[in-house]
Amino acid sequence: MPDASDPPPDYSETERDIFDAALQVFAREGRHGARMQVIADAAEINKAMLHYYFRDKETLYEEVFAHTVRRFMASFGESLTEAPTFEETLRAFIDGYVDFVQSDEAAMRLMVQENLAGGSLLGEHLREAMRSGEEVPPQILVNTIATATEAGEIRPVDPQHTVLSVISTCLFFFVAQPTVEIMHPTAGDHWDAFVAERKDHLFDLIYHGLAPRTQ
Repeated sequence: MPDASDPPPDYSETERDIFDAALQVFAREGRHGARMQVIADAAEINKAMLHYYFRDKETLYEEVFAHTVRRFMASFGESLTEAPTFEETLRAFIDGYVDFVQSDEAAMRLMVQENLAGGSLLGEHLREAMRSGEEVPPQILVNTIATATEAGEIRPVDPQHTVLSVISTCLFFFVAQPTVEIMHPTAGDHWDAFVAERKDHLFDLIYHGLAPRTQ
């Protein structure tokens, strides 16, 4: 899977350096805390050149954020849209979400920072994608859960709340990694193996937790 931080292919080498530096700085400092001088230093250019390519911080931030969201949408590939059953859709969503975050945690932290700052960019991009008819991964899972509930394949649950729960469990252990490594000591020494185990555990917990209740 391509790195979620890869800049657009039509960028010049300098623009790609700026984009990569900006992603790291915005992810670390947030939209409002980041400074153009710090981004210029990270890209190893002067501030005047940075402004030549991106006229201001807001323009650069919005481009970096928009590209990150597009890569998130694309990271699931066809595995989600072509999954024929609820079980396979849930598995594809968990794997796709966790793999995206693991492939570039700076992209994940950028999205978390945007939410913590009370920003609306993520919501705007999701709504725009849905208006255009694009199949947005969270909405695909919402629709699949609603269909599975109606068919009696899973017990009655609120689809939106359920998807929020799935996303939360996929994201938390990355956001709270230092705490996770204390609670689960082997995670610190074998993080990749822990992540793989975590995907299996989440799928098992959620899938069987949604199974129809027997009398």
